[in-house]
Amino acid sequence: MIRKSRNNKIPPVPEQSRDQLDFDEMMSEAKDEIQERDAEDAIISRVPELKQLSSNIDKATNTFANARLGLESAIQQYQRAENKLGNAVTTISDKLDNINTHIDNAIENAPTKLKVTVTLCDVDWQKIQDLLRKQREWLINQSQTTVQSVNAMLVEERKKAMNRYKEYDGCYLGHYAQWFFWFFFTIGILVVAGGIGMMIAQSCGK
Repeated sequence: MIRKSRNNKIPPVPEQSRDQLDFDEMMSEAKDEIQERDAEDAIISRVPELKQLSSNIDKATNTFANARLGLESAIQQYQRAENKLGNAVTTISDKLDNINTHIDNAIENAPTKLKVTVTLCDVDWQKIQDLLRKQREWLINQSQTTVQSVNAMLVEERKKAMNRYKEYDGCYLGHYAQWFFWFFFTIGILVVAGGIGMMIAQSCGK
């Protein structure tokens, strides 16, 4: 094996290499500066757009805030209108209940407290009297006609009843009773005829 000596040292960098490193660093720094300037220029060039975007955002925010305030105001107005409507409905309902109560009381008290006064002139009073007189006369005529019709019907029915009684003048027996009567009547006649015959036979025999 080959052993390295402990006293071995790194050889020094040549002067040309150092200059190259410094140049590279300068170029790198220059590139970084150029990139930073380009970024700044890009940002500066977009400043109007960013301002316009910020303005649009502010306008949208204000519009949203105004819309929210308008919505809250509309909700509050609706709630107030709803409360007013509820109060109005309650008031109307109470008034209707009071009206119904007064009407019921008036109907109950009408027979005792209601009084009607009618004023008539002489001409109207005479017309009413004439109408009543005509109505009374008509009722009397109708009553007389009805009584006459009823009397005629009663007379006719009485005549018919009398004729029926004349047709059935005498003793009337029922269906079974007449056969019973005729049976005993026939037996009585036969007995009487037999007795007479026996009496005649005895008288002739003597």
